[in-house]
Amino acid sequence: MPNDPSDRSPRIPPKTVAALLRVLQFLVASAGFFAWWMAVLLLISLIAVNVWHVSFEQILFLSLGLTGVSAAAYLFIMLRRAKKSSDGR
Repeated sequence: MPNDPSDRSPRIPPKTVAALLRVLQFLVASAGFFAWWMAVLLLISLIAVNVWHVSFEQILFLSLGLTGVSAAAYLFIMLRRAKKSSDGR
């Protein structure tokens, strides 16, 4: 029964659920950023094979660095939007 007083299961507050969903959104977006940068750099290395001599590890580290920059920018935008929505604008 939904209104059973003996039901002592803890309820998660809606703000906690919203925060967890934002964290999950950030993690999924960061994984997407990494996949994007990896694909772009692999494609560039394939096209410029005679000009740009790069190993897979270098592409991996470049992808991680560019992912960090992209994730930081995305986090900044997410926080700015959250602040605007909490201000009531």
